[in-house]
Amino acid sequence: MNILITGAGGFIGSHLSKVLAREHKTYLVFSGLKAVGKPESISVDLTDKSLVYKRFSDLSKQVNIDAMFHLASCMASPDQTENVELLHDNIAITESIITIAKLFKPSVLINCSSMAVYPNISGTFSENSGPAPQKNPDCLYGLSKYCTEVIIDFLLRKESIRIVHLRISQVHGEGMQEDRVIPVMLKELQENNTITVYGDGERTSNFIEVSKLTKELQFFLNNDVTGVYNIGDQNISYVELAQTLIEQHGDNNSVINKKPQGNKEKYILDTSKLNAINKS
Repeated sequence: MNILITGAGGFIGSHLSKVLAREHKTYLVFSGLKAVGKPESISVDLTDKSLVYKRFSDLSKQVNIDAMFHLASCMASPDQTENVELLHDNIAITESIITIAKLFKPSVLINCSSMAVYPNISGTFSENSGPAPQKNPDCLYGLSKYCTEVIIDFLLRKESIRIVHLRISQVHGEGMQEDRVIPVMLKELQENNTITVYGDGERTSNFIEVSKLTKELQFFLNNDVTGVYNIGDQNISYVELAQTLIEQHGDNNSVINKKPQGNKEKYILDTSKLNAINKS
C-alpha cells in the first residue's frame, strides 16, 4: 500500500512513519523549512495552496496513493494562544489537504483531530458532545481542528474516499515536547526528587502512549470504519500521574508537592465508541 503522511516530522508523525514503513511504501510530507533528501519525502509549505498544487500535481502523475494520514498542523506556544493566525494557517493547511486528496483520490483519509474541540471543563465527553473550544485554553487550536473536520467532510463529500476523524487525547512518549506535563514532571523529579501538582492534583485528563496510538491509527487504516472517534487510553488525575512517574522513576524519598492554585477540572474522555469497534 502507498501511504502519504503529512506532518511526518512531528512527534506522532515520526513514530507512525517508522511503523508503517515496515509494511508499506510511505510518502512523507515535511514542513517547507525541513530539508529532505529522499524522493519519497516532500518538503513543502502546506499553507501555500498554489505551491502545494504544483508539487503534488506532478507527483500524482507518477504514483498512486492508497491512503492518507493528515497530522500536519500549527500549534500555539503558551504565549500565542490568542493569535488568530493559528486558525488561519490551519485552515490554509486544510485547503491543501483537500487539494492533495482530490489529486490522488486515496481510498481512505485519516484526519488526526484533537480532544481540544471539546471544552476543558469537568464532565464526560463523547463523540456526541457538542464542540465548545471557546471553553478551552487551546481554543483557537481546537477550533481549527473542528473546522478541519467540517471542511474535509464538506469539500470531499462527492469523492469516493473513506473519511475518519480521530479526536486524540494527550500523547506521550519518546520525542515529545519538553514543555508537556509529563516531561516537566520528570525533569523536576530528576532535579529535585519532587513533583509539583497544581489544583491539589485533582485535575483529570486523558493520556495515551504514542506506540498505543500508532496501533489505533493502523486499526483505522485496515478496517472499513468511517466517522468521528475519540482516541485515548487512560483518564487519570494529575496526582495519580505523578504517583505513577515516581513508581517508575523515583525512589522512597520522592515527594509530591500539592499546590491549591490551578486547574481542578475533571475532564473525562469517553472512548467507549472506540472500545466497541476494537472488540467487534
